[in-house]
Amino acid sequence: MKAYDVMSVDIVAAKEDAKAIEISTRIVLEGYNGMPIIDDRGVVIGIVTTLDILKAIKDNKNLDELSAKDIMTRHPATLSQEATTDEIIDIMHRKGIDMIPIVSGEEEESRLIGVVSRQDILKERLNERFVSIGKV
Repeated sequence: MKAYDVMSVDIVAAKEDAKAIEISTRIVLEGYNGMPIIDDRGVVIGIVTTLDILKAIKDNKNLDELSAKDIMTRHPATLSQEATTDEIIDIMHRKGIDMIPIVSGEEEESRLIGVVSRQDILKERLNERFVSIGKV
């Protein structure tokens, strides 16, 4: 199974000047594991996770004053849509991360096209032997 089989394509990304409080609110309200941070071309330049936000809170930082660029993890792991779910799981395990942005194009111009979370993989793996017919 490949990343394109399990990735979420209906995603929200932020620019690096988005306020940390706005990102935090979206993450909590939408139940995201984190949010990719992109530049004007759609290239992933970072990621803000719940852990990044918690670190800022622990350090008594004001989320209203911080931007994504202040708290994001720069140069996050990204994979192509051709990556296997086994490769994704290995990276998640090795790096201790919950989600991986999926990108297309050359490495320098790799634009965000989706995200794979641990839950995306679990849903697909647990539903392999089931078929939905009619309304669900």
